[in-house]
Amino acid sequence: MESHGRMLVAEPDPESVELGHFREGGQREPALAYPEPDRGKHAWLFLWVGCFLMIALTWGFPFSYGIFQSYYSSHPPFSDSPEGLPAVGTTALGILYLSSPPYFIILQRYQSYRRTALIVGSITTCLAVLASAFASKVWHLLLTQGVLYGLGTSVVNTVTIQFLNEWFIERKGLAFGIQESGAGMGGIIIPVLMTWGLEKYGHRTMLIAWFIAVATLSIPSIYFLRERVKPRVTNTSELGTLGFLITPIFAILQAGNIFQALGNFLPGIHLPTFAQRFGASSLDAAGMLSLYNAATVIGAICTGYLVDRYHVSVTLFLLSLGAAVAVFFAWGFAADFGALCAFAFFYGIFAGGWSSTWVGISLEIQNRSPHADLGVLWGFAAAARGVGSIASGPISERLIADGADKTLWWPRSYGTSYGVLILFNGVMLALGGVGCATRAYEILKRIGHRHSD
Repeated sequence: MESHGRMLVAEPDPESVELGHFREGGQREPALAYPEPDRGKHAWLFLWVGCFLMIALTWGFPFSYGIFQSYYSSHPPFSDSPEGLPAVGTTALGILYLSSPPYFIILQRYQSYRRTALIVGSITTCLAVLASAFASKVWHLLLTQGVLYGLGTSVVNTVTIQFLNEWFIERKGLAFGIQESGAGMGGIIIPVLMTWGLEKYGHRTMLIAWFIAVATLSIPSIYFLRERVKPRVTNTSELGTLGFLITPIFAILQAGNIFQALGNFLPGIHLPTFAQRFGASSLDAAGMLSLYNAATVIGAICTGYLVDRYHVSVTLFLLSLGAAVAVFFAWGFAADFGALCAFAFFYGIFAGGWSSTWVGISLEIQNRSPHADLGVLWGFAAAARGVGSIASGPISERLIADGADKTLWWPRSYGTSYGVLILFNGVMLALGGVGCATRAYEILKRIGHRHSD
């Protein structure tokens, strides 16, 4: 019980039960013994076997969609009418993100159903993969690998984050970074595995095999994904207000999330196909995508570390600037496949950690709107990313189609049909750092007040 004083710092409201409640007459009820947050065997098993593994399984798949798109567009039955293929991957991610706010609100209200929701979401995700194995048209993929997969994975993601918020208090940024890095780890293994399997066995066999793998590996993950504190029924008044929705800082930070998302997913979707211009084989392209995802693991963990130690505006500035510079110069002037691989790595470092900033963004908004729920804030940040994700698919298709004859005289990669797309990608990533303006405004305002005094 000596650690309770430390554990009270920044704890969620349910943590008050750890010290017991006062009965009438001033006597304290016995405290409940909950596992200690931030440290110990239970916390780290929850983080690595629960969160990291589950995120690797669920997020690594849509993050590797570029491999599937490259295969679908060149093999029947989808190659006969490939229009709409880019929208499959962006729809899965878009729905995953966009459905976050309602899922967060509902499951925060009915906390005792979160474990059930986790199991149902996992089953839905597995069935979406299985159903996509029998798709014969692009719209079949859109419904299964896109819509259904996104809905199921979003439930799993919501529950995982709500539990993570209970297990990690002092090291929240680092914990979220490790969790987010799971998506990158899945993206390291899945592209190479799928490229090999798709060419040898076809999409149906490989999707059925992936269904079996996810269904099997989800079992230990679900076992360790548990609440740290006893679930309770939350009154509507305890869910926090939505007044933060009309605050300027929320609008600016959300705009940055949308801008960043409009550019964030484009390299992952189009690089495998673009690499073929340099004579890269399907396996080479898969290796490059794995290199990108390996870099996102580093980026996500480092971003979480920075968020814990510096103001979130610092991290937003570094990530947006680094990602934009990588696109404008490393992709725009790539002369061969090796240069493209270098771009994939550096881009993954800076762009791959963006979602790890959402903890810092949420806490920054919470400083101004204390009654806002951290999980709901995270959900709205995810929803903004979903808007950009869904829109980026059809936008990129149009930019590639319309840019084929407009940039022929431009140098290197800019002179291909992807030239306009590269410019759009870099501009959106740069605009993603618009949230830094709020911090700059506050600093200038303080300086002005000091001079006026």
